[in-house]
Amino acid sequence: MHIEREILVAILKRTMERGDARVEDISEEAHIPLSLTKHILEGFCSEGLIELANDKVIVGGGNRLRIAVKAISLGSDIERVARLLTWSEFEDFSVLAFEANDFSVKRNFHFAWLRKRWEIDIIGLKKPLVISADCKHWHRKWSGAASIRAAKSQIERTKALAEASRGMRNKIGIAGWEHAYFIPIILSLLPAQQKFYERTPIVPILQLRDFLQNVMVHLDEVNNFCIVYV
Repeated sequence: MHIEREILVAILKRTMERGDARVEDISEEAHIPLSLTKHILEGFCSEGLIELANDKVIVGGGNRLRIAVKAISLGSDIERVARLLTWSEFEDFSVLAFEANDFSVKRNFHFAWLRKRWEIDIIGLKKPLVISADCKHWHRKWSGAASIRAAKSQIERTKALAEASRGMRNKIGIAGWEHAYFIPIILSLLPAQQKFYERTPIVPILQLRDFLQNVMVHLDEVNNFCIVYV
């Protein structure tokens, strides 16, 4: 597992700028003998994590995200992996988690309310829930003050979205809903020092699926803005 983990991290590092890297470079980066590196890479190829062609490792689509998750599951340090993911890749992973739980998703949602322009990173929709998520792809552990500031801002954004929703239900994607619960959350790759701020969840990305599966059951315990449409 240690060898696989180091090779996975090496793949992430060597493919950050491009979608491919030489097998020799992966071996050198991981400090693993070339013959053993090739054997492990063949296994990853059979899993669909990578492609091998002309002594190159090719990583396409969302596979860097899958590689990151596998590296973490094998014991790689989360912060170490975080440094090797771009912000957009982190957002992509968040979207996949929503879709895996049957939410439809809107990204980088812009709207105007009270003479101000607002933007929300991700909105997850699953009747009657509207999850308003702010993605924080930070490379270091959060301080208490930083996570509180992020939560305060997200509460304000989500409240504005809820209040403005009556006039833009089609745009949001909730036309025909009788009511909606707008729930602000913060998504981070790393755990914050506290899990909630004023009942607003601060959710590590690897726990997002569990959160989404259980949020309706614990609706009374989390901050939300209920809007009834008549």
